Amino acid sequence: MSADFAVTYSSVHSEARSWSISYEDPYEEAAQQLFEQAPHSPEYIPRDYVPVFVPKCEHPEDLVPAEDEAPASLLPPGFLSPR
Repeated sequence: MSADFAVTYSSVHSEARSWSISYEDPYEEAAQQLFEQAPHSPEYIPRDYVPVFVPKCEHPEDLVPAEDEAPASLLPPGFLSPR
């Protein structure tokens, strides 16, 4: 009695994440995703922000001069006013 058998091999490849052990910290990845998705607070100011209005010093006499700086009383008139 003789029997004929046919065997077919096929390979399947997937780009999906495998179930092998990951070398990345899952908590680190989750924290990064939350950080990227978190909305900014209303007080958020980007690092490259330049304010349009900078208030002038209202009481320059209250400032403590540095060692190499002249006191405000010795500066010429209008020196501390905005230009």
